[in-house]
Amino acid sequence: MSVSDEARPLSDDSTAIMLLCASLGKLSGGAPTPLSVGEYAALVDALRAMSLRPGRLLDANPALLNSLIEHLAGNRRTKITGERLGRLLERGGLLALSLTRWSSAGIWIVTRADKSYPSRYKRKLGAAAPPIIYGAGAQDLMERGGLAVVGSRKPDPESEGYTRHVGRWAASAGVQIVSGAARGVDEISMLSCADAGGSAVGVVADSLLRTSTQREFRNAVLKRHIVLLSSYDPEAGFTVGNAMGRNRWVYALADHALVVACSEGRGGTWAGALEALKQRLRVYVKTGNPARPGNDALLAHGALSAPEDLKEILLEPSPVESSRVNPPSPAYSLMAPLILRTIQNPLTVEDLSRVLGLLTIQAATWLHQLVAEGRAKKQDAKFLAVFPKEQQAPLFESAPEEARIPGGASCDRGAELEPGGETRTAADSGRSAVCLPGRGW
Repeated sequence: MSVSDEARPLSDDSTAIMLLCASLGKLSGGAPTPLSVGEYAALVDALRAMSLRPGRLLDANPALLNSLIEHLAGNRRTKITGERLGRLLERGGLLALSLTRWSSAGIWIVTRADKSYPSRYKRKLGAAAPPIIYGAGAQDLMERGGLAVVGSRKPDPESEGYTRHVGRWAASAGVQIVSGAARGVDEISMLSCADAGGSAVGVVADSLLRTSTQREFRNAVLKRHIVLLSSYDPEAGFTVGNAMGRNRWVYALADHALVVACSEGRGGTWAGALEALKQRLRVYVKTGNPARPGNDALLAHGALSAPEDLKEILLEPSPVESSRVNPPSPAYSLMAPLILRTIQNPLTVEDLSRVLGLLTIQAATWLHQLVAEGRAKKQDAKFLAVFPKEQQAPLFESAPEEARIPGGASCDRGAELEPGGETRTAADSGRSAVCLPGRGW
């Protein structure tokens, strides 16, 4: 396991966030209730209004905490009190015991104050992004995006066979699987991809500590093919609320989604797909299975029928990502001239990703952005630069300072990672990512 995947000492900011938001085991009678995601977001606004960081609260006196409460929105002051914050911040001993237990089992922690916190969560979820992520496995997989594959815990034979096919295809196409790590479609898709040499992200709704030590997942975790994540206590039991809540976190880490098996009008798969569609994620469904009429019913809500050739999914960028063309990302600004030079002869998405070492989904996104800008055109399944061949495309253009690669400017504190070109590369993939300014804690 990489050093970057091991548990590390918490910074002051992360320690404060853990004390404020982590449950640290089962709550006993009279114990203070940790801050919810919404309450933490409100507290962040108050901290910023006072030009403070979370770590400053570790030695805060009652006067400072009460002053902080005065900066909260009025409707928050009844539940977030100075006394409650003070009692939460006094749980240092309990936090130390929990960290020892989790780290011995290979569980690491990242908070919104850490550079390794998934940039997709902050970008797509904003203030609704979970303050804490517990994990086991390769942290760099959190930034790769991929295809969310979701479905029933009890798939019918056709759905199960199709899920295995999707997992193997994803591995061969260099597409990461993102799922919920629950039994059934989630687990089958992840393990099929990992067994075929691919990678997968599993967003766990309960019992991360137990799940990460299960034989079927543990081997893939140690081989850096799977990372398991949770925003709930690693020892938390199953609740329907947590299972429903993690759906948005699965979809936020993905570029596209594929529903394999769901029931119409009920269940987490159905509800999660509808929420993803509202968030403008492109959702595909496996249609034509008489045992799963719920799949076809999603078409009426804006989902798309999954193509027989799954690589067609990669040829269209996610609406969420393709809408972010102004301003261009530093990674795109850096890579666009090189892509244009490379496609002076027509290339498919797969060709370009192979030549430049890009993730297939990232190559597709950037190619479609060039088409939208009129700098490239699409001919059947291939892309071609629009400038004449005799006009040489510049190999490099000046890029934003934060986009420079090793040997240039370093990332600022709190910087985030964006798929497509950076100093912190995945050792097992050779693909890189670009350093972007941090978006806060």
